[in-house]
Amino acid sequence: MLQAGGRLGNRYLLQQRLGAGGMGEVWLAVDEVLRRTVAVKVMLPTVADDPDFARRFESEATSMARINHPAVASIHDFGRDQGIHYLVMEFVDGESLAQRLAREGRIAPEETMRLIEQAAIGLQAVHDEGLVHRDIKPANLLVRRNGSVVITDFGIARHEAASRLTVSGAILGTPTYLSPEQVRGEPAGAHSDVYSLGLVAYECLAGEKPFVGDSPYAVALQRLQDGPRTIKVNLPVPVQAAVERALAIEPRDRWPSAAAFGAAARDSVLVAVPKPALTPPAAKPAANRLPVLPAALSVALLAIVGVLGWGLLSENDKGEATMQVPSTSAAKQGQEWEPQGFVACGDAYCPVEPMCWGGLTANSGVAVPPSPVDCAEPHYWETFRAVAMPAGGVRISDADPLIERSGLAEACSAQAMASRSSEPTKTRKWRRDVWPIPVGADTMLHCVASAPGGESTGGYFRQP
Repeated sequence: MLQAGGRLGNRYLLQQRLGAGGMGEVWLAVDEVLRRTVAVKVMLPTVADDPDFARRFESEATSMARINHPAVASIHDFGRDQGIHYLVMEFVDGESLAQRLAREGRIAPEETMRLIEQAAIGLQAVHDEGLVHRDIKPANLLVRRNGSVVITDFGIARHEAASRLTVSGAILGTPTYLSPEQVRGEPAGAHSDVYSLGLVAYECLAGEKPFVGDSPYAVALQRLQDGPRTIKVNLPVPVQAAVERALAIEPRDRWPSAAAFGAAARDSVLVAVPKPALTPPAAKPAANRLPVLPAALSVALLAIVGVLGWGLLSENDKGEATMQVPSTSAAKQGQEWEPQGFVACGDAYCPVEPMCWGGLTANSGVAVPPSPVDCAEPHYWETFRAVAMPAGGVRISDADPLIERSGLAEACSAQAMASRSSEPTKTRKWRRDVWPIPVGADTMLHCVASAPGGESTGGYFRQP
């Protein structure tokens, strides 16, 4: 029996049990070697001898270790001591989305879609590693005190190329959040995680679970026949359309990727939409439907909002999706103009106040604007200069990074970075990149830099 004050691996001092389940416990602990607070997940002795559970526990360690993304819980260590398997991961100072829902009941559409966007971006990082989470639910989405989302609990994650991992023939996952294909016993894929995240969005918006029944199996089977219950409040049309598509019964009808769902979630609240009054639920929802408008109209309006909010999707000569971001400066040519938050600074613009950001994500050529972060908090990137968007915009391509393109390479060079740094010696080895970022009404190409190893705290670039 573990107790506060005990140690694992002669290194991790257990302080407080944070939670427990059928498989194990999670403890708040101190890494006495690196002097940092961590979370330690241990497998209970009652299941440690079960080869299926032991394999799942090891799978969680190896799966999480492959992913390096701010929206995915980081793993620090894995081992066995005193007959106990344990997994050491970052301690997230906050609460689970399930705890927040239990306290608040329902979350406003704007906040819901912000949370869903972050979770979707993290989920895309998971999928990019060839992994499928298979158990996305509010309890596995942690929300830090600064509002950022962290995906955790990869106990039943599976590599897409691997054989299925089952426990005595059972379907793995939480019945309330299983996708239709999982209920049918089919292999779960990335689209399955998109569906589960759609159910999370539904629960946040409605304040109740989408399916109810007399047993977990009855709950799971409902989604093979109908869509979720009608939400009792009308939603902004773009929000409704984004969630509705994620909840399509057939995987091919859902968003093509987690990143696409995240972009739709972000775009759905870019334009303020009047909030309709409460309306009673429909007598019986149509299959695979959220309330109010036909799907075609909803998706059409969502597409319009998405184009206005960020950019234009197109295809290159290889048929790959790319993003063209409209130039905000083109309409102002010939005029005296300074982008919002910047002042002229030699051949570029310099931020008036420090600008810090979360991770940079691009999927299939689609750039995702990074989340702004208070520079006093841990962050991944900081803007030190910016240049105007060229007429016609730019295309995002891994084969042709912006930082290597003529003109941008000079404007965002190491020398330019050093000239704007408050501590050139410290920032000399920082990684540089260029990214289109909207600030207010203007989208600029930001020269950004990231500290070796990822996060930094504080602003390091001089104000003009």
